[in-house]
Amino acid sequence: MEMQLSIGECQVMWVIGAAERLATLGLLSPDIPMRLSAEAVDLFMEIDRDVNLLFPNDFEVASIFREIASRHNEHEVDEANTNQIVHLILEYKNNRTELVKYALSHQLT
Repeated sequence: MEMQLSIGECQVMWVIGAAERLATLGLLSPDIPMRLSAEAVDLFMEIDRDVNLLFPNDFEVASIFREIASRHNEHEVDEANTNQIVHLILEYKNNRTELVKYALSHQLT
Protein backbone atom coordinates (compact mmCIF):
# COMPACT_ATOMS: atom_id res chain seq x y z
CA MET A 1 0.00 0.00 0.00
CA GLU A 2 1.56 3.29 -1.14
CA MET A 3 1.19 6.10 1.39
CA GLN A 4 0.93 9.69 0.20
CA LEU A 5 2.25 12.27 2.64
CA SER A 6 1.83 16.01 2.53
CA ILE A 7 4.88 18.24 2.17
CA GLY A 8 4.55 19.17 5.84
CA GLU A 9 4.47 15.52 6.90
CA CYS A 10 7.54 14.82 4.77
CA GLN A 11 9.33 17.77 6.35
CA VAL A 12 8.57 16.57 9.88
CA MET A 13 9.63 13.04 8.98
CA TRP A 14 12.91 14.32 7.55
CA VAL A 15 13.72 16.43 10.63
CA ILE A 16 13.01 13.49 12.95
CA GLY A 17 15.04 11.14 10.75
CA ALA A 18 17.96 13.59 10.57
CA ALA A 19 18.02 13.93 14.37
CA GLU A 20 17.95 10.16 14.63
CA ARG A 21 20.92 9.86 12.23
CA LEU A 22 22.86 12.44 14.25
CA ALA A 23 22.19 10.46 17.42
CA THR A 24 23.44 7.31 15.68
CA LEU A 25 26.63 9.16 14.75
CA GLY A 26 27.10 10.13 18.40
CA LEU A 27 26.56 13.82 17.76
CA LEU A 28 23.26 13.99 19.67
CA SER A 29 22.03 12.28 22.77
CA PRO A 30 20.23 9.04 22.00
CA ASP A 31 17.29 10.43 24.01
CA ILE A 32 15.76 12.29 21.07
CA PRO A 33 12.05 13.04 21.58
CA MET A 34 10.71 11.16 18.54
CA ARG A 35 11.87 8.29 16.35
CA LEU A 36 10.89 6.93 12.98
CA SER A 37 9.20 3.57 12.93
CA ALA A 38 11.02 0.72 11.21
CA GLU A 39 8.52 0.97 8.37
CA ALA A 40 9.22 4.69 7.92
CA VAL A 41 12.99 4.36 7.42
CA ASP A 42 12.70 3.52 3.71
CA LEU A 43 10.35 6.44 3.22
CA PHE A 44 12.81 8.71 5.05
CA MET A 45 15.57 7.59 2.69
CA GLU A 46 13.38 8.43 -0.29
CA ILE A 47 12.50 11.85 1.14
CA ASP A 48 16.15 12.48 1.98
CA ARG A 49 17.14 12.21 -1.69
CA ASP A 50 15.23 15.41 -2.40
CA VAL A 51 15.79 17.22 0.88
CA ASN A 52 16.94 20.44 -0.80
CA LEU A 53 13.69 20.60 -2.75
CA LEU A 54 11.68 19.84 0.38
CA PHE A 55 13.08 22.79 2.32
CA PRO A 56 13.39 26.00 0.29
CA ASN A 57 15.28 27.53 3.23
CA ASP A 58 16.83 26.53 6.54
CA PHE A 59 14.30 28.50 8.57
CA GLU A 60 11.69 25.80 7.97
CA VAL A 61 14.00 23.09 9.32
CA ALA A 62 14.67 25.13 12.45
CA SER A 63 10.98 25.93 12.97
CA ILE A 64 9.94 22.29 12.68
CA PHE A 65 12.59 21.09 15.11
CA ARG A 66 11.68 23.80 17.63
CA GLU A 67 8.01 22.81 17.41
CA ILE A 68 8.84 19.12 17.93
CA ALA A 69 11.10 19.96 20.88
CA SER A 70 8.51 22.19 22.55
CA ARG A 71 5.72 19.62 22.15
CA HIS A 72 7.79 16.77 23.61
CA ASN A 73 9.46 18.59 26.46
CA GLU A 74 7.75 18.64 29.84
CA HIS A 75 10.01 21.46 31.00
CA GLU A 76 11.00 24.73 29.41
CA VAL A 77 13.04 24.19 26.26
CA ASP A 78 16.75 25.02 26.69
CA GLU A 79 17.31 27.58 23.95
CA ALA A 80 21.10 27.13 23.79
CA ASN A 81 20.78 23.36 23.49
CA THR A 82 18.02 23.72 20.89
CA ASN A 83 20.19 26.10 18.85
CA GLN A 84 23.05 23.58 18.88
CA ILE A 85 20.78 20.78 17.72
CA VAL A 86 19.28 22.94 14.98
CA HIS A 87 22.80 23.81 13.84
CA LEU A 88 23.72 20.11 13.64
CA ILE A 89 20.55 19.25 11.73
CA LEU A 90 21.28 22.05 9.26
CA GLU A 91 24.85 20.80 8.89
CA TYR A 92 23.46 17.33 8.21
CA LYS A 93 21.25 18.83 5.51
CA ASN A 94 23.78 21.19 3.94
CA ASN A 95 27.21 19.69 4.62
CA ARG A 96 26.59 16.03 5.37
CA THR A 97 29.81 14.54 4.01
CA GLU A 98 32.06 16.68 6.20
CA LEU A 99 29.83 16.20 9.24
CA VAL A 100 29.86 12.41 8.88
CA LYS A 101 33.65 12.41 8.36
CA TYR A 102 34.03 14.45 11.54
CA ALA A 103 31.74 12.17 13.55
CA LEU A 104 33.40 9.00 12.34
CA SER A 105 36.91 10.32 12.97
CA HIS A 106 35.96 11.11 16.56
CA GLN A 107 34.37 7.71 17.11
CA LEU A 108 37.57 5.95 16.10
CA THR A 109 39.81 7.89 18.48
